This record gives sequence, structure tokens and C-alpha cells, in this order.
Amino acid sequence: MSLNDDAVNKLRAEFPALQQTIDGRPLVFFDGPGGTQVHESVIQAMARYLVEANSNAHGLFTYSQRTDEIRDEARRAMADFLNAQRPEEIVFGLNMTSLTFNVSRSIGQTLDPGDEIVVTRLDHDANISPWLALEEAGAVIRWVDFDREDCTLEMDALEAAINPRTKLVAVGYASNAVGTINDVARITEMAHAAGAWIYVDAVQYAPHAPIDVQALD
Repeated sequence: MSLNDDAVNKLRAEFPALQQTIDGRPLVFFDGPGGTQVHESVIQAMARYLVEANSNAHGLFTYSQRTDEIRDEARRAMADFLNAQRPEEIVFGLNMTSLTFNVSRSIGQTLDPGDEIVVTRLDHDANISPWLALEEAGAVIRWVDFDREDCTLEMDALEAAINPRTKLVAVGYASNAVGTINDVARITEMAHAAGAWIYVDAVQYAPHAPIDVQALD
């Protein structure tokens, strides 16, 4: 679907940050990995929480209970957004890097020396450094390169890198640098065929297209 200028301007008007200017000129925001500009409704929801429910969770008093309700509502909304089976499958965290380090530390406790993890040179560092850290636990890191001509993953090389020793394949859904969209469904099939987990960084993809985690699994 294409949008005309009026439709685009109407959408832009709903994002306060996009109304800012420098020397009378509108801004262009290229630092997507650093955080996207937010919709007015998001700003209002955040402000409303700080006024009406700013508290620790799991308490017996009103503000704490409101915090629990808001968190649970957000979890249900995210489960719907990703087509997860249950809201309980949703975990919130600081950012992609922090969450992935948490996951890698947990997985590291289950690895045997020589177990392999596949990473790609097309990924953001948030989906690379946490897995490289597992070399200290004896993990072997397998790198998969990308084609310099069209910036797509070398799928044959990826398939060759996955073997019975592979425990996890880490891949991005879309590249933050060049915009490449990876065939995550196919990569998931490769990983599962070898009995490996698949770990997908979908930060850059989620704002642009639907994600169905059940269809990918």
C-alpha cells in the first residue's frame, strides 16, 4: 500500500519528535538501533503510568496492583502482536543486548565443551557478543558471512555450518545496517533439523511487518 503526502504528514503529526526542527529544517532520524521516536499515545501512556501506578510490582497496595495490571495488559498485547500461544511466554527486559546476555548465560550452563553456536556477520552486535562470551564455557563459534554484492546471508554456508554439534543458531530477522530481510522460516527449519535452538533478533523487523512466532516454530 502506498501513501500520499497528506497521509504521510498526518502520520508524522502523531509523533511529536518529528515536529522538531533545527535551523527551520525538519529532522531525519537514522539512529534506529538507538531507539525509535515514539507515538503520542505512547508518551501519554508512559506519563499516565508515572502518575497513576509508579511502584514496585507484586505488592498489596493500590499502586503496586495497578503496576501488575498494566504489566499483564502489556504482556497480553505483546503476545497478540507476536501471535504467541500464551502471554506467559512474553518476557520484558532492558534492551536486546541485555536480554541476550541473560539468555546466553543461562544457555552457557547447559553447554558441553565443543558444543557449537552459529552467528552471522550480518547481525547487530547485540546478537553476537553474548554468544562469543560463551567461548569461555568451551563453546565453538561458527561464523557465517554474507554476500558483499547484495548483502544477503550465504545460505549454503549457513547450512554447512549447522551440524549435530550445533546447539543454537543466532540470526537477525532484518539487518539494522543494510535492511536485508533474512529467510528466518528456512533458517529455523535448518536449526531444528539439527536439534538446535534458533535465536532471532527481530528488533529491526518488528516495526515493518507481522511476526508470527508459531508459524516460524
